[in-house]
Amino acid sequence: MERVCPRCGALSGSKKFFGDFCEDCYLGMITLEFPTRVEVPLCKMCGKMRISKWEELGETALETIVKKNAKGSYDSFHVSPLGGHQYEVTFLVSRGSNYFEVKKRFSLKMNKSICDDCSRATSGYYEAIIQVRGKHAQRWAEKIMRELKNRTFVSKYTELDEGIDMYVGSKKEASAALSILKRKPTISDTLYGVKDGRRVYRRTYCVRI
Repeated sequence: MERVCPRCGALSGSKKFFGDFCEDCYLGMITLEFPTRVEVPLCKMCGKMRISKWEELGETALETIVKKNAKGSYDSFHVSPLGGHQYEVTFLVSRGSNYFEVKKRFSLKMNKSICDDCSRATSGYYEAIIQVRGKHAQRWAEKIMRELKNRTFVSKYTELDEGIDMYVGSKKEASAALSILKRKPTISDTLYGVKDGRRVYRRTYCVRI
């Protein structure tokens, strides 16, 4: 016996049915909301966006955007770029033993801002100095800079007769970047000031190549 969808009047001979409803109406009853536009701060200096943190817009950042903005239950999703900051999210939704695809489109609106690292870099802030000395100082300084680029900022890069000095935004990341040299640097600390009653030191790492 042919069934009739109580919402739209479609017949079971022309459409697939799930329970009492045709596929289109059944999908329409799945509550899954997503905004058509998502606004994110964009650093006008380095191009990073603030999603959960300041980061490049990639697969991980897009996944975070979807998870933060989707309202409703779903099993998984996939994000496809459409061009011009337009994206389509395909959600896989299960209802009983059936699985459905629910598609939502959204655009990213970039609000110009400045990230914490760029703000500190432009003010000349630094926590550490990496000094590279020796015959191959230039080559190794370039390698260190590539490492630092993915970790923190360099507020000043100075070429001296005796080598290269890099003024780095983070002591921790300066130490991590130096690990590529596989050589132990000479370390010295200089008192910079007092914060919350505690002394603050800047650290100098001197490496001879």
